[in-house]
Amino acid sequence: MRTGFYRAMAFSAALGICASASGPAMAQDYGLYDSTSYYGSSAIGSDAKFEGWWLGATIGGSTVSYSTSPGSVDSDGFIGGVIGGFSWQHGPFVIGLEADYMGADIDGGGQLNNGVNKAKIGFDNLADLRMRLGYTVTDNLLLFGTLGGAWASADVYMSGPGGGFRETSFTGWSAGGGAEYAFQQDWSLRFDYQFTDFGEESVKFQNGAKQTFDPDSNSVRGSVIYRF
Repeated sequence: MRTGFYRAMAFSAALGICASASGPAMAQDYGLYDSTSYYGSSAIGSDAKFEGWWLGATIGGSTVSYSTSPGSVDSDGFIGGVIGGFSWQHGPFVIGLEADYMGADIDGGGQLNNGVNKAKIGFDNLADLRMRLGYTVTDNLLLFGTLGGAWASADVYMSGPGGGFRETSFTGWSAGGGAEYAFQQDWSLRFDYQFTDFGEESVKFQNGAKQTFDPDSNSVRGSVIYRF
């Protein structure tokens, strides 16, 4: 389960290192440094835009609660991967489409069927496709909301009568919001929250027994964004 998460973390770390290494050089190329500034650089110009293609690395944490019949399972852990999309800007208004694909290490367990069974379940991959609508409160700062669809793959273990192991997936809708700050001409930092309501899924184990899981998730993450 953790292999996808570690691969996503490695990619995110590599992109973050590239951002740190190339940021000053790119700022020098675009003339963003001001020798008269006490800190050696000045804020990006008022003509900065959030329009165009963009790609970034994202990392954060998530909690997932599964409603079952009867019982419940709670889990938490880390998420990380890539995020990208395209935005149009008209004056202070920004609208766009964005998608992400993340590895996850979100595990948890609980008792089901009045204690007859015990379950351990974990997300290992997540993906989203959302619309983003935002407003630039300053030239550099964008506040936004998102709405769209979501998918997750999971491993389900259940002990006790009728138990076993299955791989399954969930689909649902996602809504959230956050802020993005452009700290250089092509680079920005983004922080956002996402709530996802996944649909109910009936998992059938090897011996024919079925168990229903209905997960909801809450995620908070930060991202480093490069705009092309």
